[in-house]
Formats: sequence, C-alpha cells, structure tokens
Amino acid sequence: MYVRFVAVAALLLSAATAGCHRGGFANAPTGTQGAVGLVVQNQNFYDMDVYVVSEGLATRVGDVTGNSSAQFVLDPSFFPSNELRVVATPVGGNGRASSGPLSVSPGQTIHFTIASTLRQSTATIR
Repeated sequence: MYVRFVAVAALLLSAATAGCHRGGFANAPTGTQGAVGLVVQNQNFYDMDVYVVSEGLATRVGDVTGNSSAQFVLDPSFFPSNELRVVATPVGGNGRASSGPLSVSPGQTIHFTIASTLRQSTATIR
C-alpha cells in the first residue's frame, strides 16, 4: 500500500513539474548534455522491453512494468542520424508497440504511450 502511495505521489509530482520544463531531460545525470529524454507510459497489462531502433540497429533501453511509467536518458550515440523509432515488446508475449519514425534533436523528450491495444500506441516529442 505504501509503495503504491509513493508511486502515485511521484507521478503527480512529475506531472506538476512538467510545465516548468526548459529543455533537456529533467532527470538527466550531470554530463549528459545533448541527450534525449524518453518517458514511457505503459497502459498495457504486460511488462514491456523497450528498444530504440536507429539505422536498423535495435538497442535495448530498459523495461517498463505493466500499467506503470518509466523514464530513460538516451545517449546521442543511439541515433547518429537524428531519426529513430521506439519499440516495445511484451515480456513473454507476442506483438509490439512502435512509435513510427521520429526525428529528434538533443535536449528534446519523447513521450511514448504503450496502449492496451499495442497497435494504437503513440509518441510525441516535446
């Protein structure tokens, strides 16, 4: 119960501070200038493995448990051409969610929402 309360409080705090965003990724470690932020909201029941695909090479970023969110910092070396796709696959399941092609610049943040129906997943860049 306490863990759920802390998770909800953290989510609300991050949503409240989103309006104060001034470029760069809010939780980026020091020394990651030029990085791109990735926020993944998993609205699916399954845990998901998250990948960044650029120039045909898929790089695993991490995982997001079912019905939760996670934040990642993407090093610019993940996407040398500034174009990438975010792909999520269910752990132990079939199918995949894809953002489609995205053109990102250093300091931007990708918001990727994994829908309960994987093909309805969406991505926005801010």
